[in-house]
Amino acid sequence: MKKALIIIGIALGVILVALVAAGFYIVNANLAMEHRGQDIEGSYKEMKGYYPEMIPWLDSLQKTGGLKDSTLLRDGDTKVHYYYAFAPQHTGKTAVVCHGYTDNAIRMFMIARIYNQVLGYNIIVPDMPHAGNSEPNHISMGYYESQIARKLAASAQNIFGDDTTKVEIVVHGISMGAATTMMTVGDDDVNKDLNIKCAVEDCGYTSCWDEFSQEITNSYGIPPFPLLYVADLVCDIKNGWCFHDVSPLEAVKNTSLPIFFIHGDNDDFVPTKMVHTLYDAKTKGDKELWVAKSSEHAFSYHDNKDEYIQKTKQFVEKYME
Repeated sequence: MKKALIIIGIALGVILVALVAAGFYIVNANLAMEHRGQDIEGSYKEMKGYYPEMIPWLDSLQKTGGLKDSTLLRDGDTKVHYYYAFAPQHTGKTAVVCHGYTDNAIRMFMIARIYNQVLGYNIIVPDMPHAGNSEPNHISMGYYESQIARKLAASAQNIFGDDTTKVEIVVHGISMGAATTMMTVGDDDVNKDLNIKCAVEDCGYTSCWDEFSQEITNSYGIPPFPLLYVADLVCDIKNGWCFHDVSPLEAVKNTSLPIFFIHGDNDDFVPTKMVHTLYDAKTKGDKELWVAKSSEHAFSYHDNKDEYIQKTKQFVEKYME
């Protein structure tokens, strides 16, 4: 009997060690890995191929020195790089544009162009931690990214404002950037302090837990329990946040800020059903929903450029004074 208990104890210990090791692997492989968003030259090449309409705008900004950059510190440690550009005509209207998972600022320039060239807004486009020209750290699925977006919104008055110009903000993000956007605007008091007027979220997930739950099954063919629970604990210990801390769903429940929800109806990475859950959960304040037909994840603009611009313009201009 004693021998059997020893064997069982050893087996359980081996299983526990294996689970912890697997948890570390999941966290590192999905949040602290090398990825395409760290390739600056490759990002320029790819995005110009997908979105040739942004080339003249971007070339003009770069040639005239209109595309500027700066940095801020995330909680006093990680250096975060961001681009910014003034509107063609002086204005306080400003868009903070947030990129997605394994992306960078360059991979959001097609959206930044809409605000700067088409709508005539100032733009701020960050490289979130572990992406672009920002320092390596880890991807936090919207947790630290939303804090950074708020810092950038707060900085906008110093960058674009003056004694007679009050900066007002729209936040726009795709995928993880959409989760970032929703969490950025999830507090009405903060929105008032930062003068955030509205938000556009494109193919964002309901929560990090929900997204990882379906991905662990799709990618590894296993159920969330127990591995995702162990990975969640590892992330909390290693990175200071857990998967349930990233909840755009709770953010939209809490905010009365106007939000435009966009999603492709052929999205299987962030399932389309998530946008309906998010939209229905927002019971305070204005909201609109557009489900783009036949579009896969993060391709609603690519597939419907004119309609995307028109719908975004119509929504945002209702709230930007």
